[in-house]
Amino acid sequence: MSGDRMMADLLGEVPHTPDPGFRFEVFARMSERARRRAALRGALKTTGLFACLGLVFPLAGAAGLEFADVRPFVLVVSVLAAAYMFALFALEGPGGVLARSRALVRGT
Repeated sequence: MSGDRMMADLLGEVPHTPDPGFRFEVFARMSERARRRAALRGALKTTGLFACLGLVFPLAGAAGLEFADVRPFVLVVSVLAAAYMFALFALEGPGGVLARSRALVRGT
């Protein structure tokens, strides 16, 4: 975007002289829209993930699966998750674990 005319079309007004403040305003609006789109995309992704996870339990109940049937599987998964967390904490320390958890929460 080099021409003021093209940037002015984004805002609907044309400056009479080249104006650095005007360009800054255009870029600020463009970055704000990009941040909003990224935030909306992240929120929709998180909502969809939790909705799918929430559907798993009613669908399993409707299929006749009870907790007593899957208890060994849940026990194995929980032991593996605890072992993973212990190994991660032993290798990277508390700062590394916190950095990983923050990255997972942000979705990057």
